[in-house]
Amino acid sequence: MRPRLSDLHDEPREWHQRGLRHPDEIASLVHTRLLENVPADPAYRDFFTAE
Repeated sequence: MRPRLSDLHDEPREWHQRGLRHPDEIASLVHTRLLENVPADPAYRDFFTAE
């Protein structure tokens, strides 16, 4: 049985295999930037992982 697309979206590993961050990880980065004194401009590394 093939997994449903919605199930794959919930799996961080599926995002990481494609060099992306899971939406929850991006939300955490945004939350950190809002609470801490971090530069406002995002960097390439904020969205893509090097594996």
